[in-house]
Amino acid sequence: MARPKILNTTRALSVKVALRQHVLDHVSPARVLDAFCGCAVMYGAVWRRAKGYVPCDSAPWAPGDPVRFVCDNRRLLRSLDLRDFNVFDFDAFGSPWEQVLILAARRKWGGGEKGAIVITDGSTIRSHFARSTPALDELVGTRPDGENQSQRGTEVLRRIALARFATRSGVRILQQWEAIGPAPARLYYAAITFEGV
Repeated sequence: MARPKILNTTRALSVKVALRQHVLDHVSPARVLDAFCGCAVMYGAVWRRAKGYVPCDSAPWAPGDPVRFVCDNRRLLRSLDLRDFNVFDFDAFGSPWEQVLILAARRKWGGGEKGAIVITDGSTIRSHFARSTPALDELVGTRPDGENQSQRGTEVLRRIALARFATRSGVRILQQWEAIGPAPARLYYAAITFEGV
């Protein structure tokens, strides 16, 4: 029997809110595309103070939640004009790297234009079985059949992936915040702010 997905544990919630608050403090006015909005907890805690907010999730919204796109967010990222947004929230249950790759390919940034991405990477358990995600492999330049990485190695790969995102997007990272959740899942939480070069 599969375990149910937990949207936000108490410990994770404070970290997620803090990362998003850092972004709001550094990118203003923030126009957010929340690609994994879930039950709109981050909207209620932080994103409601943004200048604009567009949520997306594969599950329909409940009464009281902001109206959202109900679809595969990868399709949405390939369909919308991403210049309408300067903050991208990829709070994935699994891996956010495919969404990060789409963003790097489709959103170009003007010189000095500020933006941010916030990610949750829950793919750590995959890495314990010597299987990284194809999108992370592409960003980092590793081979998918490569030898299993240690947990520390996985954290380094994620930092490399964020740096490669910046290179592909034509931006310079201004600030970076990260946190690692408790074992066994050891979810990775990160936010970066950047500007176009």
